[in-house]
Amino acid sequence: MIKFFRKIRHRLLAENKFSKYLLYAIGEIILVVIGILIALQINDWNEKRKIGNVEKEILNVLLEDLNAAKEYSEAYITSEQSYLDVIETVLHTDSIKTILSNTDRTREYFNKAFWDFEIKFPVINTYSDLKNAGKITLVQNDSIRERLSVLEANIYNLDKLIQDRMNVHQIRIDEICVEYVNFLPLLKYKMPDYNISLGPENDYIAIMAQPKVRNLMGIKSVLTNEALGYRKNLHNEIEAIIKLIRTELNEGKN
Repeated sequence: MIKFFRKIRHRLLAENKFSKYLLYAIGEIILVVIGILIALQINDWNEKRKIGNVEKEILNVLLEDLNAAKEYSEAYITSEQSYLDVIETVLHTDSIKTILSNTDRTREYFNKAFWDFEIKFPVINTYSDLKNAGKITLVQNDSIRERLSVLEANIYNLDKLIQDRMNVHQIRIDEICVEYVNFLPLLKYKMPDYNISLGPENDYIAIMAQPKVRNLMGIKSVLTNEALGYRKNLHNEIEAIIKLIRTELNEGKN
């Protein structure tokens, strides 16, 4: 092809057709420029295609991670709701009288009420890895990136609340066990094969009538209810991002 154009130039110069040569030279330059632009466009398209493929892989892994987080989130919400129901039950004398008819059920309820609470929360490892590696911009969809930032904030807020609740529990609520409760029957419920002398059964109606006990359990109820709200907000955010990513992946197939 180059030899072909060179022959044309030589022929035009030999025939002293300078004006035609000039026009031809300009046309040749334009063709070269067009060729360069096409090459750049193809290269740009290839780069975008590579980036798009990387983004697709990231979104698929992120989607898998979020689906797992959603399942964990559902379990943690159920667990948190269960603890809240138990606390509210032991704060009412009539409810206590109902469960007192069954020793195992009584121990189960008060064991949960006095000591248990949910401390786990979903972890989105893929997002954390992307952010730590400075590669979050590989997710080009602005809406997905924004919602991931909101998700991160929700996880942080939930984690902080869980830590605060744990501190309150360890500093204040555990005092109930020391001052008012015979711990051994509840320990026996947790460890049925543990060979110990249980001592007297707890008078749970009398225990829950103590102002200090009621106040501290009320605080635990408030913190648990707040944690439940945070968990539900986090769960909704996870579902929203899953929907966005699925839409993005489906549009990429078209």
